[in-house]
Amino acid sequence: MLLQRLTMPSGMRSSLSSLSQRASSSAFTRCSYSTKPNNKVSDPLRILFCGSDVFSCYSLKALHAEHKVNPRLIKSIDVMVRPGKAFGRGYKEIRQVPIQNLAEELSLPIHIRDTFTGWSLPQSPDGEPINLIVAVSFGLFVPPRILNQAKYGGLNVHPSLLPDLRGPAPLHHALLNRLSHTGVSLQTLSPQTFDAGTVVAQTPLPGIPIPHACTVSQLHDLLAPLGAEMLVSSLQKGLHVPPLTPVIDNTIPPLIPSPVENKRYTHAPKITKADQRWSILKHSAADAALTARVCGAGSLWTSVYLPLPVPVAAKESSEKKISKKEDQKEEELELPLYYPHPLEESAKGSPKRIILEDVSELLIPSSSDDAGLEQKYEAYRRIVESMNSGKSSSIEQQELDPVFLPQSHTESPPDPLFWLLRLGEDEYVHVETTTANGDKVTERKPRVSWALCTRLGLDGVNEKVKGAVTFVIPEDGGRFGLLRVGKIKVEGKGAKPARQVMKELAVKAG
Repeated sequence: MLLQRLTMPSGMRSSLSSLSQRASSSAFTRCSYSTKPNNKVSDPLRILFCGSDVFSCYSLKALHAEHKVNPRLIKSIDVMVRPGKAFGRGYKEIRQVPIQNLAEELSLPIHIRDTFTGWSLPQSPDGEPINLIVAVSFGLFVPPRILNQAKYGGLNVHPSLLPDLRGPAPLHHALLNRLSHTGVSLQTLSPQTFDAGTVVAQTPLPGIPIPHACTVSQLHDLLAPLGAEMLVSSLQKGLHVPPLTPVIDNTIPPLIPSPVENKRYTHAPKITKADQRWSILKHSAADAALTARVCGAGSLWTSVYLPLPVPVAAKESSEKKISKKEDQKEEELELPLYYPHPLEESAKGSPKRIILEDVSELLIPSSSDDAGLEQKYEAYRRIVESMNSGKSSSIEQQELDPVFLPQSHTESPPDPLFWLLRLGEDEYVHVETTTANGDKVTERKPRVSWALCTRLGLDGVNEKVKGAVTFVIPEDGGRFGLLRVGKIKVEGKGAKPARQVMKELAVKAG
């Protein structure tokens, strides 16, 4: 039952329980709002609760528990949910939002709406009008017409220290911005826009510490019960009764200096697929690993130009050359002009999407058995940096050992030391080309970049990283970062060990 599933798993509870207890105590014994007795008297509350996800379920469960023990404060609760979404083959099945499942378990009246147009507040089960709207992770803007129908307007639980991280994804952006602390705010529903209401309660500065390497789900499970407790505590204190007393100024526009961590207030827009895209030109290894952990559940995606078949004339010439050396089964790779599998700029050369799974940052052990491991990574960094700068480079110029790609379809030669991928970037460049008539024209083409991945340093390690590869990423100041990828999924195919995918691509192109 959903009511039971709202309890934190035992493993996570053991790692976060002490932190949660300290945060809870901090948030509600050192409150940002006054702890003095409140003389405001509230009518019995007839609440319309608007929610959707598991975060909102915590608040509804807390309100319902208070309703059972203190009906003089909360007399009734109606629940408004948005319609379920179709899924599955043919989109014939409907998946209800979690808040609807919880409302059914609690036997609460449910109103299913995807718009407030042409709709007015219903009467409570006792026939009296709704007098307070509570919206938590609802996703729909509650218009002034609806707010004006409720005596006490509306309240919203927002998991950030407003006005910082306004928007629908504050948990994600708190982690992406590498904040050390965050918190919860209780605000009124603004009749103008989202997250611009009067903040009547808030976690005191500096906020709640964010655990190291925290995931979105862990931060969610840390803040959701605190937000629910803040909501009920504020209702008990009558903080919803006019005149309201703001605890902070939430009218400050974004992008101005913030007292929190000496940074600027930022917006927290919705996370999309575009946020999970990896670019070797824009992201450091640490940034890529963070993005994978926060936005993609350990995964990233990028576009790759897969090698096209070698032209017939070139292939025949290559076969004759190899036939003169019958014992030669491998061909040396020269970078970048003599890449053995040309990537032609044509309609057939359009990029395919690949998904990088089990992504994490790799740090070189200080006590590595291979004393030259870091020097080899550094040489790879120079190769990638040179190729992406448009300069020619070769194995000999980089002082590397010869590197080979498998050329036989029937035999299984050992894995090469590294592979190259040509990536499609999410931007365009203007390229000057010469036509058959000798005229120079400027064409707008997608920007491409080169990525290098290697098995260097991954042989003989534990089963967890067996078959993984490491991307060498040039970074500022002549440094490099290492991004380990466990599996790769090529568009239209299933996920396989990354090293196997790279090997298959090289063989198929030969």
